[in-house]
Amino acid sequence: MTDLSNISRDQLSARRQTLRRQRRHVIAKVLWRFLALSGLTTAIFWGTTRPVWLIQDSNQINVSGNKLLSDQTIQDLLPIDYPQPLLKVEPEQLAEQLHNRAPLVSVDISRQLLPPRLNVRVQERHPVAVVLPVSETSTTARGVDFLPTGLIDAEGAWMPKSSFLLANSKTDLPDLRLRGLQPQYQRYWPQVYEQIRKNPVKIYEIDWRDPSNLTLQSELGIVYLGPFTPNLEQQLATLDKMRNLPEQLEDTEVAHIDLTNPSIPSISVVNDDGTEPTESPENTAE
Repeated sequence: MTDLSNISRDQLSARRQTLRRQRRHVIAKVLWRFLALSGLTTAIFWGTTRPVWLIQDSNQINVSGNKLLSDQTIQDLLPIDYPQPLLKVEPEQLAEQLHNRAPLVSVDISRQLLPPRLNVRVQERHPVAVVLPVSETSTTARGVDFLPTGLIDAEGAWMPKSSFLLANSKTDLPDLRLRGLQPQYQRYWPQVYEQIRKNPVKIYEIDWRDPSNLTLQSELGIVYLGPFTPNLEQQLATLDKMRNLPEQLEDTEVAHIDLTNPSIPSISVVNDDGTEPTESPENTAE
């Protein structure tokens, strides 16, 4: 313990002055850091609001990941009022708005300072079928809601045709047609499409207007499947076994093929007078 009786007044005064200098030095250091940080923040804010840090037009928006939609289409769909300070752009909010406007699975938007631009990376939805209109005068359409005219992807997501016909997009529409899909059956579409896609027999149109009889227009003729069930894979496998049917029937016109029971398929042919005889079982053994 220090013996204060042995410390002179001059020594105490010198020690107090040293402590005061140290405190002033610490305060000055803290104040300098604060002013430097404030100045840097002000300089950055001032600099980023200069014209060189503005998004002047769509040429400063870099789009990647797109194959169906053109760069210009995606740029036009971004709700940006030009010119726009780069730091005022909210990437997450902008990405959500673009996702709601375009047929996209995902959107990622980031800011780039040098050179100032927005980088937009997208993952598109790929339409696999054209949704056809259903006549309001049709018996099956009375009081029933169907998906409106548009496009549908493999996952069952509907999108308007205009999504792919904006600006300079040169998207070819799918060959497969879908008619009469009700929203409550939309969840089954991925299973139906997957089975249709991998089947060797060419399918041109799927008619779902009557849920009790899913109908296909195929290269072999009209095919009745009955209601959608897990038997669809077996039904289409049976149809594949019948792919030589035109050669077997030669000049006979097939009215329809009934695969409601895939184990006992039947074929209805058109007579010369245009009538359909009683259906007869078809031997599908290869």
